[in-house]
Amino acid sequence: MPQDQTLRYLKYSIVIFSLFIIYNTLIPFHFYTSFSKVMRDLDMVNLTPFMRKGKLNSLTDIAGNLLLFMPLGFLLYLYFIEKGSKTGLILRSVLRGFLLSLAIEISQLFFKYRITSVTDLINNSLGTFFGALAARIYLRSFAQKLKRLLHNILKNEPLTLFIFLIILVQLFSSLLPFNVSITVSDLKKSAAYSNITPFGMQPLGLLLGAHVKHLDKLRFSWVEFNGNVLFYLFYGYLVMYAYRAYWRGRKYAALKLFSLMILYFPAMEFIQFFIRSRFSDINDIISGLIGAALGALLFYAVKKESWFRRTDKLELRHFKFLIGLYYLYILYQGFQPFNFTTQSSVLALNLKIHNLAPFYAYFKVTSLWNIYDIVETFFLAAPLGIILSVHFGAEKSQRQVESYSLTAGLLIGAFIEIGQIFLPGRTGDITDALIMAAGALSGAVFYAYYEKNYLSGQNFLASLENAFDPEARFD
Repeated sequence: MPQDQTLRYLKYSIVIFSLFIIYNTLIPFHFYTSFSKVMRDLDMVNLTPFMRKGKLNSLTDIAGNLLLFMPLGFLLYLYFIEKGSKTGLILRSVLRGFLLSLAIEISQLFFKYRITSVTDLINNSLGTFFGALAARIYLRSFAQKLKRLLHNILKNEPLTLFIFLIILVQLFSSLLPFNVSITVSDLKKSAAYSNITPFGMQPLGLLLGAHVKHLDKLRFSWVEFNGNVLFYLFYGYLVMYAYRAYWRGRKYAALKLFSLMILYFPAMEFIQFFIRSRFSDINDIISGLIGAALGALLFYAVKKESWFRRTDKLELRHFKFLIGLYYLYILYQGFQPFNFTTQSSVLALNLKIHNLAPFYAYFKVTSLWNIYDIVETFFLAAPLGIILSVHFGAEKSQRQVESYSLTAGLLIGAFIEIGQIFLPGRTGDITDALIMAAGALSGAVFYAYYEKNYLSGQNFLASLENAFDPEARFD
């Protein structure tokens, strides 16, 4: 990518992310109209670091501010490097993060529901520092290795990247809320709540006669079970395609396949055994195995040996069943548990004006689960942009394809969110529609980069034929 273009993308990213920070720190934008209230807030400014009303700030609040500013520090450091700056890069990055945070904290004096705090100023500056430090470590120690690794994957095994991203997002979900514990009491509790009853819910502790609290909240759901099966059918198809296209006949191919199709599912549940407030469930293992097996069966039912010959052109039709499955899964995730109702009480609860304010729900409840929800929605929509890029790539300009992807993501997201108004326990929120639009757009942008750097004008899937060149393969 040309230097000027990289610099421009970094500049746009910094501006957009800064606006995102400002938005999320000032929402819901209730301005004070009385000067006396501003003076009251000035008297209430929290000047004691890491203390609020005589108590230590919560770890969630501290972590939230750190995480919010870390990407900014990372982008600022890369921007200064790209501009050719040589010295004081971390200090320059932290200074800009500090000034942005200072402006936000001063602005919060004029907003209801917001509290100006020295602690936030410190945490935001620290977040910028950690982000810039991460960028420095990345550039010095990992950048070239990662670039070579990604280059090899994108050139020779593009589907491997999709499988890796699926596993990464699922691992993130399994580790939430990241409160790892190996104390005896916590492990005993995890064992007591572990469900070992297939297609049902009966914790191990209950079977052993122990007292298990909140049993009414533990229940088996066929809707969730079938959703897992549907997701892992998609996963199983991709793994089998990657095995047939890249790995078969190579060293450790059988072990790789066995690990991804069998060991992966109990490993994810084993991880949750050490996470407080989470419990292992044998039904997650069963649904994963069933879904992966169905995906493998679907692959072998529709595949043709001509797909995997260098002389034959690979096309999107190899994945047409998977694409239909992908659209179905988006709707399934958006509309479960499918208990639609037109009761006025439910509609009144969901039809609130603040649901039209982006990220308002995340202002009301800030948690790592909200972050995961954003990440999941984003990655769920990204393939949409890739699919549209492949479909329209030869007929439309890149700008048109990006416009189609953005519009499609927004329309599908809006359709789902409108439907959620009629679902008790779900809330139609414009945020998810916007995240889905951003995910679809990112998919189109990624494909454009991939096509320009790796395909040389070929069809996206046609490039997979390079995987059958033994000298080009990456191990």
